[in-house]
Amino acid sequence: MGFQSLTVLVLVGLSFVYATQALMPIAWSLWVLRAMARWPLPRPLADRLARKVQTISACGCDGCDRSQAKGHGAASALLPQESKITFMPRRGS
Repeated sequence: MGFQSLTVLVLVGLSFVYATQALMPIAWSLWVLRAMARWPLPRPLADRLARKVQTISACGCDGCDRSQAKGHGAASALLPQESKITFMPRRGS
């Protein structure tokens, strides 16, 4: 197996792992992360994994304010307020 084939194999494998993790339901993802947390990992990686397990949001998205620590009520204050939309007729039609 040549260097180019090995490089392609590694890149496709890592892409597959990333896509699988990104499309996995949140319950499965939590299960996998908790199982990985029991492995004998280096300290920095274990700490990062522990933080990831604790910060996964309850609603299944990453980055919103609905995390388990803040509760679902915090996100409602960040929703945009209702605004009026005005349609203007085109000129020359």
